[in-house]
Amino acid sequence: MMSLTAQADITLRLADSLPSGHIIHQVITAPFIEAVKKETGGQVRIEHFPGEQVGKARDMLSLTQAGVIDIGYVVPAYASDKMPLSAGIELPGIFTDYCQGMAALYTLTHDGGYLETSEFAANKVIPLVTFLLPPYQIVLGTDRKIASLKDLSGLKIRSAGGPMDFMIKGLGMIPVRMAPPEIYESLSRGTIDGALLPYMSVESYGITGLLKSGTSQINFGTVALTYSIGAEKWKKLPEPVRTALTKVSADISKSACKSFEAVEGKLYAKLDNEGSRAIGFGPADQKEIAAIFDRAGSDWAASLDQRGKAGSAALAAVKQAVAGSR
Repeated sequence: MMSLTAQADITLRLADSLPSGHIIHQVITAPFIEAVKKETGGQVRIEHFPGEQVGKARDMLSLTQAGVIDIGYVVPAYASDKMPLSAGIELPGIFTDYCQGMAALYTLTHDGGYLETSEFAANKVIPLVTFLLPPYQIVLGTDRKIASLKDLSGLKIRSAGGPMDFMIKGLGMIPVRMAPPEIYESLSRGTIDGALLPYMSVESYGITGLLKSGTSQINFGTVALTYSIGAEKWKKLPEPVRTALTKVSADISKSACKSFEAVEGKLYAKLDNEGSRAIGFGPADQKEIAAIFDRAGSDWAASLDQRGKAGSAALAAVKQAVAGSR
């Protein structure tokens, strides 16, 4: 615990778009808030505003930049026009081990990492806690039996956008972009056939009872998530507070993957016990999936290069960070 006795009490406002009780609150947000309080001897208090009380998910970056909130749930995928390069770590198949991917993200977003300097600094926010959702899986509400890749053809699948769209199209499916709270109604009405989600999001958004089948242990992509602080607010904080926030953020960022892995395993087992069919692919299909993942990454990088963004450089930086995290 750091001594901040010479400093006045500080209250930081933290806001996100997640519903109360979400697994991210349990694994990330609540432990972060408590650890900051403990590390600063109670002199730094974080006031939490969940469930879009302050603003929509897509507005968290601008709200943090403007100082309306001090620490925001800044998700690059929700601000892809301003933070397109961060999607490199979200690419399908970019890592095979989840904790390896989490470590790579931390490297990219801290201590002068590629994404910290190229995207977060440019947007006047500083990443504190950074983490990835567990690798997305294909979860289906349709009765169609999936025995091979060709059986996926034509299915309408909810996508988070970005490189996930390239991958869904490569698998012969049709990407449909929508916010997570819209998935339940769309799936129940048959507007979509399924979604790409980690199982903890399946649980959090209440769609477990609608599912008939799903994959496991394949990295169909993910989403990078952060709690970031406004650069101007960061400059105004006393040095001991910045040190405490940095330490706590590193501890949470580096330990969360094991907690998420455990949750993910339990939820998949629960679906299996409730009769959801496991989708598996043979060796030939697995080889084709790997090739589709590679093409999705190349297509993503090329599309950014064509727009004058450093897609190829970002992809190279991500691959280097992943390799260094093995």
